[in-house]
Amino acid sequence: MTLTVIDRSRVPELARLAGDSTAAVRAAIVEHGHRPPSEYGWSGYCMSDLLEYLEDRGVELDGSEFAAESAAINEVYDLAVLITSAHRRFLDQLDPGGHSADELTAHFEEMGNGFAESATAGFDALKLLYDNISRLQDDEVLLLHIG
Repeated sequence: MTLTVIDRSRVPELARLAGDSTAAVRAAIVEHGHRPPSEYGWSGYCMSDLLEYLEDRGVELDGSEFAAESAAINEVYDLAVLITSAHRRFLDQLDPGGHSADELTAHFEEMGNGFAESATAGFDALKLLYDNISRLQDDEVLLLHIG
């Protein structure tokens, strides 16, 4: 799982490059993006499960004005979620303090990914998303890639 911040003007280029190859998309992301300072020490499966947990609660991070571009990128680049500054509207719901360890543990178990530290993985993912979305500038897109 990686996070990359890119200029929003580059998103159509990524979608166009997706028609060429995965390597072309990766190269453009490396060339034009930068990694935020925070890291996520858990599996991408944990982040994927957390995205479903959030979606069940009305937090749709995969919905943006870049729906067509996202679909094109996802054809070749596993799961890529394009998060914009408009997603700041979800910050209250991404605040780790608004979630319980029991809820997170139950969700991870329901997804077949239950383990002793699953709630910690969920809280870490919430914090990572909260921090990065709150720092996102209007001319930037946060590319969350799970693959």
